[in-house]
Amino acid sequence: MKQFLYCLLFIQTLAGHAQLKTVDVGKENLPITANLFYSVGGQPFNNYKYVRLTEGTPYFREEWMGGKVIMSGGFAYDSIYLRLDLVDNELHYIGPDGREMIANSPVRAVVLSDSITGARYTFVHSDYIPGAARNSGWYQMLDTGNVTLYKRYVKLMNEDKPYGSAVTEQKISTSGNYFLLVNGQLVSIRKFKDIAGLLPQKKEEIKNYINLQNLSGKNDAEYRSLINYYNSLLAAQ
Repeated sequence: MKQFLYCLLFIQTLAGHAQLKTVDVGKENLPITANLFYSVGGQPFNNYKYVRLTEGTPYFREEWMGGKVIMSGGFAYDSIYLRLDLVDNELHYIGPDGREMIANSPVRAVVLSDSITGARYTFVHSDYIPGAARNSGWYQMLDTGNVTLYKRYVKLMNEDKPYGSAVTEQKISTSGNYFLLVNGQLVSIRKFKDIAGLLPQKKEEIKNYINLQNLSGKNDAEYRSLINYYNSLLAAQ
């Protein structure tokens, strides 16, 4: 129980303890500060915020997920219960008293784990992605290598009062935009077929792969497959 409570006391700025450094959040060998925990740097979440929500969710996943938090200095805290609010771009966690809290310390990345499927989802904050300042928030890392593929979720909340009702209902719609980090520049992918032009080194190979695999960019898996293929070509050189 004591160890569990220590894991919850995780989110304090580490600027005084570690210099800012580049961290590859796609790798597993991150420093885990298992014995250093500080006062919670957060604020209570107002649970009434989404009480009128009738459709959609503000979170990446509605359920709480176990995860790892990577701070701005590169230190990581593991085994935390987390949710990502992608409407307000907030990181929520369970505080030591069991309450839902909003993190307000600088966080570089979050790795969420699905306990049922074993799937892992890595999100990097825009503050640590070159060129992402115009569209701030959390970006899901789908593939990384010579180029990195990101997805940014766009969640819009609409409020409407049904006819004859005195209560306003909230509905959240979700869409997604894809980006490539190429040569230190974040580039928006407007259409799936445009990827070949964004990666001229292997333009013809990409076109052939799209045709052979009959890809159209209809889901994350197809984007990930194409970028993984491109990164494998460069790695083989």
